Amino acid sequence: MITKKRPLLLLMVYSLAAIAFVACNSSDDGDTVYNTPAQQDAQGVYNGIYVRVQNGTTDTLTAEGTLTLTATDTLNRVRLTFSSDEMAELAGIAAIPANVSHANAGFTFYNTSTDNTVTGRIGGDKAISAKFSKAIRISARRTVRYNYEFVGSRN
Repeated sequence: MITKKRPLLLLMVYSLAAIAFVACNSSDDGDTVYNTPAQQDAQGVYNGIYVRVQNGTTDTLTAEGTLTLTATDTLNRVRLTFSSDEMAELAGIAAIPANVSHANAGFTFYNTSTDNTVTGRIGGDKAISAKFSKAIRISARRTVRYNYEFVGSRN
């Protein structure tokens, strides 16, 4: 009786093992392969709204503007350029180098500058949000730090 059940038992064990190996076998393991580098996919002019808040106060200014991401020759690096006619101090910020990478259906970008730390996200729908701060000298004895947030999209 045991000998008749043994081939059936072995068949079940081999079948379960085969199913387990087939279920775990994947050529890409869920990793997405991108045909172009992140800096080329993310580059462009994003139109939107800047909100500036003076650090430690409720002094707030809202203005239309652009955030431009320009691809560089370095893999996963862009240059960020801020612009707004109503926030002249943005013109004084030199193009900031930033790291950019694919993230889900969009991108994340950041830099590690001690003067202008920038972090941001671009969604799969080309919507962008970015945050940064900037110290601006008001007079010989007074410097004010402003916190900025940009929200917009690329057409």
